[in-house]
Amino acid sequence: MNAAHRREEIIRGVILDILIQHRLEWVASDSLRLEILRGQGFVLSSDDLLFHAAYLADQSRRYVEILPLRGGRDQFQIRATAKAVDLHDERIPADPGVMF
Repeated sequence: MNAAHRREEIIRGVILDILIQHRLEWVASDSLRLEILRGQGFVLSSDDLLFHAAYLADQSRRYVEILPLRGGRDQFQIRATAKAVDLHDERIPADPGVMF
């Protein structure tokens, strides 16, 4: 695995960690981007965050739910699902696209 893929997997794990810490409550995308930067030092554009959110929300994964906001395509709310908690707590098999 190359470093770029590993970084993407880590970012998705960080996103889920943060959302789980919010107790499955909705989090604004801008707030999530700031928490990722503050906590882990990853700088994500709105498009990058949307890409990772879509990956995590994909029908085969369903680790997050996304609620679009009127501010445009890059403005949304997001929350973790119970399945994300199960993944994090190793109650379901590991996902090769997410690294905690």
